[in-house]
This record gives sequence, structure tokens and C-alpha cells, in this order.
Amino acid sequence: MRLGRPVTYECRPYGERLSRPGGVAVQWTRAGASGVPAPPADGAGRHLTLSGVLHGPVTRSWSRRVIEALEGGHDTELAAVPGPLAGCLVTADKVFLFRNAVAPEGLLYRREGSRVRWSTDPLDLLDGTPDDLDEQALWRCCRGDDVFVYRHPQPVGPGELVVMDARSTTRRVFDRITPLELPRRTPMAEYADLAHRMLLDAVRPYAGRGRIGIMLSGGLDSSAVLTALVEVGADVVAYHMHTDDPLADESAYARTVCDHLGVPFVAVPTESGEGYLSRARPFPHPFVGFAYRWVEQLAERVHEDGITFLTWGADGDLCFGPYRYGLHDVLFGDIAPHEKAALCRGLIASRWELSRVLRSVRRSSSLLDEYLPVGANARPTEFTAPAPGVPDDRYDSDYSAKEHTMDLMLWWPRGILRCSPLGDRQIKRLTARMPHAYRLLVHQGRMIPKPVLRLLLSTRLPATVWRRYGRLWQDSPHKRYAIAHPHVFAGLIGTPQSQLVTRGIVDRSRLAAVLAEPASLRRHSETLICAAMTELFLRDHAALTREGGTYADTATG
Repeated sequence: MRLGRPVTYECRPYGERLSRPGGVAVQWTRAGASGVPAPPADGAGRHLTLSGVLHGPVTRSWSRRVIEALEGGHDTELAAVPGPLAGCLVTADKVFLFRNAVAPEGLLYRREGSRVRWSTDPLDLLDGTPDDLDEQALWRCCRGDDVFVYRHPQPVGPGELVVMDARSTTRRVFDRITPLELPRRTPMAEYADLAHRMLLDAVRPYAGRGRIGIMLSGGLDSSAVLTALVEVGADVVAYHMHTDDPLADESAYARTVCDHLGVPFVAVPTESGEGYLSRARPFPHPFVGFAYRWVEQLAERVHEDGITFLTWGADGDLCFGPYRYGLHDVLFGDIAPHEKAALCRGLIASRWELSRVLRSVRRSSSLLDEYLPVGANARPTEFTAPAPGVPDDRYDSDYSAKEHTMDLMLWWPRGILRCSPLGDRQIKRLTARMPHAYRLLVHQGRMIPKPVLRLLLSTRLPATVWRRYGRLWQDSPHKRYAIAHPHVFAGLIGTPQSQLVTRGIVDRSRLAAVLAEPASLRRHSETLICAAMTELFLRDHAALTREGGTYADTATG
């Protein structure tokens, strides 16, 4: 659309686009859902589109309150709207894009002069030219970095409000996660009790919406969510991606949880053969990671069962897991003296050398730095052309292109909405206050992550689940696939016609050397699969460009 010109509002099923010229705001809806009600008559000319999970009915008065909060600059009122929510308001002379602090939605926009485009699908914001793609980002996708590959679309960050008028674009933060106020030296048991109560509050709105699903791995995060759903009386069925590789099979844990809670358990067989790299529709963005086909098979089964709302344990790592840990966190953390003494004894008996433990007394030093995929620990890319100056892969929780791609490819087209209760605002406020020393325990040489979640589950699930220590070799099926299918990688990313080869990202001779050695194949399994998925995306993008498949005059929310 062009600022200052009339805009029409359309409500269409997900994925349906309009090709007619002119400014159009399109609200995509799931099957059986309605659009956002128009505000009262005095709100004529204003169009509100939304994306996310809404808590409660969307009425005209509700829409009017959101519109008034946006136009009046009432940030507190806008931030108080419950649920993970993003959206857009179009008025006669302005466009407002917003995403609250707990919304995972991938809301993108692009501006060129008075022309403004926005969408939850990046394909709506492309020109179909070679300038669409960032070559360095494509190289990083082959390395397995979760990065956005398009040059021009900009994501709206969490808690951010973007306002565009005829003269300018302004961005400001209207919503922040503020740490919860708690007494000093609040014990771990109190954190576990608060987390449980907040998790119950987070899932309670979903208890009365009919049968819902949960992606259950059998780990702590999804098990905690399922436990809370059962406690509030939700009608829930658990879906588990099952592999026949015994080194990666977690189904025993998932079954134990379901048997204990009396929840139906559905094991979805996964593909590890020739169809591993297949996909049902073109990629709007590279899918960076293992097991795309596995998630697609899960989505197909959930859709067959008529489930339209799916919960999972995302945000558990971010909220309860460790991202730094050291002597500094123990000595200067807001914990009781006797806990500090116990944790110091644990560090002395840990696998780390004493000199390394002592160095971690500095705030800038973390014992977990050695696990980051940077420097010497970076994922191997011996089959790519050298790329000096590429930044390290640092996790960014503001926007995940990988999760956005799964929504666009797998969930939204099937009318399925995902929700992460562990990403609830109050839980994030609680864990923002939680000491780092409560994110990891070191005991008798073992590193025990997420002790607060374990304590929460200790009275609610069998010990085989919450005492679970160590990890199965979850990468095993994917490494086995890479070792057994070098010919697939050679044919996909190693030919002269390969998009990655023609762009100078993959070096054919270096790739041949990697594919010739089973040990090298095993070591490069993740990056080879990521490169293959990037190649599939580039082929889809090239086909889209040839067909002129852009939607420049449509704005979707």
C-alpha cells in the first residue's frame, strides 16, 4: 500500500492472496475462524489485523480498545492485552505494527518511500530480484545458523512498536519483561512453587476449547506443560515423534508421563530413508536444522486427528536452562550462604579444572562458554568455500527464522496454531528474577540442568522422568542418514547446476573429500543437512523468481 491512499480490508483463508492492484489489508484466518470485528462507526477507515493466540473473545469493543491504545500512545494498555500477540493497525495516514514482549510471531515489514508492505510471510515482501537474498546469511544457513536470509524485510522485535507515516518511520519499545519482585534469597523450592502456579494460570485459558494437542518429547519442558494441562482439566492428546533408532528413542519417557497422567499417547513414525529431505510445498525461507520431514509427518497426523491447537515445551531452555554459569554466579548470586557452600563444593568436584573454576569468578567468564558453537567449537564447514569475516553463531531469542518457517510451511496451512505456555509473561518475569545458580546444579561430578523444573515435577511425575540424567544421542538418526546417503548430498549440492555451487558457497572438490570419508560425513552431518535444505530453498526461490511470484500490493497479517 501507499501511505495516504485508501486501503480495503479482506478476510481470507490462510495462504489465499489477492492479485488486484491497490492497498489491501488481508487478515488470514484458520478454518472455521472469523476475522477481527470492525470497530464501531466512529472507527471508520481503521483496519486492524492480528496474529497470535488471543485470550478471550475478540469483540468490537476489544478491537476499539486496541486501536485507541495504538493511536493514543498508551503503551501500558497495549502491553496489558493478554496472550502472545502481534498485529497491525492501518489508518488514513499511518501504519502501526506491534508485537508484544511474549509474542513469537514473525511479523515483517518493508518500506520504500511512501510504499509500505508488511506480512507474516516474507514472500509478500520480495521483488523477485537477485538483491532479495543476503549471500553471507545463506553461507551461515549452511553452517546451521538460525538467521534471516532476506536483505530488505525487517522483523518487528519483541515488545516493539513501529509507526510509519508519510514522512518517517519510528521504532520504540512499548513492552518489556520486568523481573518479578521477590524477597531476597528466595529459595529454590519457592521458585518451583511459583513456576507451577504460573504455569497453571498460563494453560487455564486452553482448558475449555475442546481437544487440544501437545508435542511431547518426554523431556522436562513438555512434561511440565502436559502436567499443568491435566491439572486444569484440559482434554489433551500427546504426540511423540518416534524413531526406531535405539540411541535416540525417548518414547519410554513420553509413555511413562502419559500413563501416569492418563493421557492418550500417539507415537508418530518418522522417516529416515530416501524421503528424509522431501517436503510437500516450496520453502519461503531455509529450514535450518535436522528433521524437517519428521515435523511434517507430525503435522500431518495432528491435522488428520482434527487438532487445531497444539502446545509444546518451547521456552523451557530459555527460561529455566543455563546460558552462563560460574563461580561468580554462586558467590554473588542472591542465594542463601549454605546453598553457596554446597554449590562451591559441587564445583570443586566437577569435571572442570580448578584453575578454570577459579577464573569463572569473573563475571565475564562462564564455564559453559566451551559449549557454544563458536571459534574452535563452530560446526564444521569443510565443504564450503572459505568465508572470512562471518560472525559467530550467537543465539538470538528475538526472532527465529526456523520456527517462523515451520509455522509458514507446516502448521498454519493446516489450520494449526502452536502455543508455548512456558513463554508466558509471568513465567518470564519469574525466571528473569531467578539466580543463574538455580539454572544448573553441579553434584558429584554431574551437571544437572533445570533444577527448578525438576523440583516442580518431583511430586507430580515418576522419578524416572524428573531424575532423568544425561541425554540420549538424539542426533544419531540424522548422522546415520548422512553416512548412508552421500550420493543424495552429491546430487543435491555437489553438481555444477547446484544453486550453492553457482553462488560460490559450496566448493565441489572440498565437498567430494567430505563425502568420501564416513568419519567426515558423521562430523558434517548437521551442516550437510542444513546445506541441503538451503539448496532446496534456493531452487524454490529461483522458480518463484522465474514465475514472477511476488505479492507487492497485498499486506497480510
